[in-house]
Amino acid sequence: MKKIKNVSQGFTLLELLVVVLIIGILAAIALPQYKIAVGKARFSTLKTITRNVQDAAQRYYLLHNTYEDAINNLDIEIPNDVSCKIWSQSFSDQIRCSKKIFGVDMCYYVFRSTGLPNSCLVYSINQTDSANRVCQKETNREANPRYCNTDFCSYGYY
Repeated sequence: MKKIKNVSQGFTLLELLVVVLIIGILAAIALPQYKIAVGKARFSTLKTITRNVQDAAQRYYLLHNTYEDAINNLDIEIPNDVSCKIWSQSFSDQIRCSKKIFGVDMCYYVFRSTGLPNSCLVYSINQTDSANRVCQKETNREANPRYCNTDFCSYGYY
Protein backbone atom coordinates (compact mmCIF):
# COMPACT_ATOMS: atom_id res chain seq x y z
CA MET A 1 0.00 0.00 0.00
CA LYS A 2 1.27 3.43 -0.91
CA LYS A 3 1.31 6.23 1.62
CA ILE A 4 -0.05 9.55 0.45
CA LYS A 5 2.22 12.39 1.43
CA ASN A 6 0.51 15.32 3.01
CA VAL A 7 2.24 18.14 1.20
CA SER A 8 0.85 21.50 2.19
CA GLN A 9 1.60 24.43 -0.05
CA GLY A 10 0.10 27.87 0.54
CA PHE A 11 -1.51 29.53 3.51
CA THR A 12 -4.34 28.41 5.70
CA LEU A 13 -7.53 30.39 5.89
CA LEU A 14 -6.71 31.43 9.44
CA GLU A 15 -3.32 32.84 8.41
CA LEU A 16 -4.91 34.85 5.61
CA LEU A 17 -7.56 36.24 7.96
CA VAL A 18 -4.90 37.34 10.46
CA VAL A 19 -2.94 39.15 7.73
CA VAL A 20 -6.09 40.88 6.42
CA LEU A 21 -7.00 41.89 9.98
CA ILE A 22 -3.55 43.40 10.58
CA ILE A 23 -3.67 45.31 7.29
CA GLY A 24 -7.14 46.60 8.20
CA ILE A 25 -5.95 47.85 11.58
CA LEU A 26 -2.94 49.60 10.04
CA ALA A 27 -5.15 51.21 7.39
CA ALA A 28 -7.61 52.41 10.05
CA ILE A 29 -4.76 54.08 11.92
CA ALA A 30 -3.03 55.55 8.86
CA LEU A 31 -6.03 56.87 6.88
CA PRO A 32 -7.01 59.73 9.24
CA GLN A 33 -3.39 60.84 9.44
CA TYR A 34 -3.14 60.71 5.66
CA LYS A 35 -6.28 62.87 5.28
CA ILE A 36 -4.89 65.46 7.69
CA ALA A 37 -1.56 65.51 5.83
CA VAL A 38 -3.35 66.02 2.50
CA GLY A 39 -5.48 68.79 4.03
CA LYS A 40 -2.39 70.54 5.41
CA ALA A 41 -0.75 70.37 1.98
CA ARG A 42 -3.86 71.84 0.34
CA PHE A 43 -4.00 74.62 2.92
CA SER A 44 -0.32 75.33 2.35
CA THR A 45 -1.10 75.65 -1.36
CA LEU A 46 -3.93 78.04 -0.49
CA LYS A 47 -1.52 80.17 1.55
CA THR A 48 0.92 80.27 -1.37
CA ILE A 49 -1.82 81.26 -3.81
CA THR A 50 -2.98 84.03 -1.45
CA ARG A 51 0.55 85.43 -1.20
CA ASN A 52 0.93 85.24 -4.99
CA VAL A 53 -2.33 87.16 -5.39
CA GLN A 54 -1.03 89.74 -2.91
CA ASP A 55 2.18 90.16 -4.93
CA ALA A 56 0.25 90.41 -8.20
CA ALA A 57 -2.14 92.96 -6.65
CA GLN A 58 0.85 95.05 -5.58
CA ARG A 59 2.22 94.95 -9.13
CA TYR A 60 -1.20 95.93 -10.47
CA TYR A 61 -1.35 98.83 -8.04
CA LEU A 62 2.09 100.07 -9.10
CA LEU A 63 0.97 100.12 -12.74
CA HIS A 64 -2.55 101.54 -12.30
CA ASN A 65 -2.40 103.34 -8.95
CA THR A 66 -5.61 101.62 -7.85
CA TYR A 67 -6.87 98.22 -6.74
CA GLU A 68 -10.15 98.76 -8.61
CA ASP A 69 -10.88 95.65 -10.70
CA ALA A 70 -7.43 94.26 -9.83
CA ILE A 71 -8.67 90.75 -9.08
CA ASN A 72 -9.90 90.38 -12.67
CA ASN A 73 -6.68 91.69 -14.23
CA LEU A 74 -3.87 90.03 -12.29
CA ASP A 75 -0.82 88.75 -14.13
CA ILE A 76 -1.17 85.31 -12.52
CA GLU A 77 -3.66 82.52 -13.01
CA ILE A 78 -5.81 81.59 -10.04
CA PRO A 79 -6.90 77.92 -9.99
CA ASN A 80 -10.60 77.30 -10.64
CA ASP A 81 -11.16 75.74 -7.22
CA VAL A 82 -9.84 78.83 -5.41
CA SER A 83 -11.87 81.99 -4.90
CA CYS A 84 -10.01 85.23 -4.14
CA LYS A 85 -11.15 88.72 -3.19
CA ILE A 86 -9.35 92.03 -2.62
CA TRP A 87 -11.06 94.66 -0.52
CA SER A 88 -10.70 97.55 1.88
CA GLN A 89 -12.36 97.69 5.24
CA SER A 90 -12.29 100.38 7.84
CA PHE A 91 -9.74 98.49 9.93
CA SER A 92 -7.57 96.92 7.19
CA ASP A 93 -7.02 96.23 3.54
CA GLN A 94 -7.08 92.50 2.95
CA ILE A 95 -6.81 89.76 0.39
CA ARG A 96 -8.79 86.61 1.05
CA CYS A 97 -8.55 83.35 -0.85
CA SER A 98 -10.76 80.38 -0.04
CA LYS A 99 -10.91 76.76 -1.08
CA LYS A 100 -12.91 73.71 -0.05
CA ILE A 101 -10.64 71.56 2.12
CA PHE A 102 -11.83 68.74 4.39
CA GLY A 103 -15.26 69.27 2.80
CA VAL A 104 -15.61 72.80 4.23
CA ASP A 105 -14.57 76.25 3.05
CA MET A 106 -11.25 77.37 4.47
CA CYS A 107 -10.08 80.94 3.95
CA TYR A 108 -6.68 82.52 4.35
CA TYR A 109 -6.31 86.28 4.79
CA VAL A 110 -3.30 88.53 4.37
CA PHE A 111 -2.96 92.29 4.74
CA ARG A 112 -2.94 93.77 1.26
CA SER A 113 -0.11 96.27 1.69
CA THR A 114 2.34 94.20 3.73
CA GLY A 115 1.44 90.61 2.90
CA LEU A 116 1.55 89.73 6.59
CA PRO A 117 -0.84 86.95 7.60
CA ASN A 118 -4.03 88.05 9.24
CA SER A 119 -6.22 85.04 9.92
CA CYS A 120 -7.40 81.61 8.97
CA LEU A 121 -11.16 81.16 8.74
CA VAL A 122 -13.16 77.94 8.63
CA TYR A 123 -16.79 77.93 7.53
CA SER A 124 -17.75 74.93 9.57
CA ILE A 125 -20.21 74.34 12.37
CA ASN A 126 -18.11 71.64 14.04
CA GLN A 127 -15.25 73.44 15.78
CA THR A 128 -13.38 70.22 16.50
CA ASP A 129 -13.01 69.02 12.93
CA SER A 130 -9.80 68.64 10.93
CA ALA A 131 -10.10 72.01 9.19
CA ASN A 132 -10.23 73.83 12.51
CA ARG A 133 -7.25 71.86 13.80
CA VAL A 134 -5.21 72.88 10.74
CA CYS A 135 -6.12 76.56 11.24
CA GLN A 136 -5.21 76.30 14.90
CA LYS A 137 -1.81 74.79 14.07
CA GLU A 138 -1.13 77.25 11.24
CA THR A 139 -1.78 80.28 13.43
CA ASN A 140 -0.55 78.80 16.73
CA ARG A 141 -3.72 80.18 18.30
CA GLU A 142 -6.92 78.91 19.76
CA ALA A 143 -10.11 80.20 18.21
CA ASN A 144 -11.06 83.56 19.59
CA PRO A 145 -14.55 83.20 21.13
CA ARG A 146 -15.45 86.62 19.71
CA TYR A 147 -14.89 85.27 16.23
CA CYS A 148 -16.71 81.93 16.50
CA ASN A 149 -20.38 81.36 15.94
CA THR A 150 -22.57 78.62 14.51
CA ASP A 151 -21.36 79.22 10.93
CA PHE A 152 -17.62 79.82 11.16
CA CYS A 153 -14.61 80.02 13.39
CA SER A 154 -11.72 82.42 12.89
CA TYR A 155 -8.16 81.84 14.05
CA GLY A 156 -6.02 84.91 13.83
CA TYR A 157 -2.71 86.61 14.22
CA TYR A 158 -4.55 89.55 15.78
